[in-house]
Amino acid sequence: MDLRRPLFDNWGIKLLSMGLALTLWFYVTSKGKTEMTLTIPLELRNIPQDMAVVGDVAGSLEARVQGQERALRDVSTGKKVVGVADLSMAKIGDNTVRISPDDIRRPSGVAVTYLSPTDIKVKLEPLVRRTFRLRPVLHGAPAAGYRLAKISASPANITVEGPSGVIKTLESLQTMPIDIQGAKESVTLEPKIDYRGKQVKILDKNIAVRITIERVNK
Repeated sequence: MDLRRPLFDNWGIKLLSMGLALTLWFYVTSKGKTEMTLTIPLELRNIPQDMAVVGDVAGSLEARVQGQERALRDVSTGKKVVGVADLSMAKIGDNTVRISPDDIRRPSGVAVTYLSPTDIKVKLEPLVRRTFRLRPVLHGAPAAGYRLAKISASPANITVEGPSGVIKTLESLQTMPIDIQGAKESVTLEPKIDYRGKQVKILDKNIAVRITIERVNK
């Protein structure tokens, strides 16, 4: 018995059936597909150790996504689409990081068909540390019959960390104004530090300012 004969019998009908099946499959899989344009956040990942990003960096991308209506409904109701810029290979100075559809975190079944921009400019500077004497700043005056006897910070010297270019421009470190208007009692508090808009980080913990108020002897 020729086993190949059943395979080639009615081959025209079988070929037509296969073509119809493929057409149906393409119709089913494409049915309901739509596109949506989104503004998505851009996250910077894997910043090299002992480096910091300085200057302006694009915080978002424009992306066009395609998928089944149900998948895109999920996108519009909270399943986030996020761009990720990998800085693991970045160097000190100016860098250009290429963003591709593979760098877009998105729900399953959603494809990215367009991105803008695709090149992100990122500048890196080395992180450096510097120590400053903390200067408490006061606002107002104690109540009548009282005086400011002493003010001290603990620790007295504070270490800050930041990009080299930023630290070079930082001349001193002080607290935000501490209100003592009408004060009659001594107080120890955790002050807010005046960063003066600088991109720096305080490395010391448990910083405190002690303000000693005394009654004036008559």
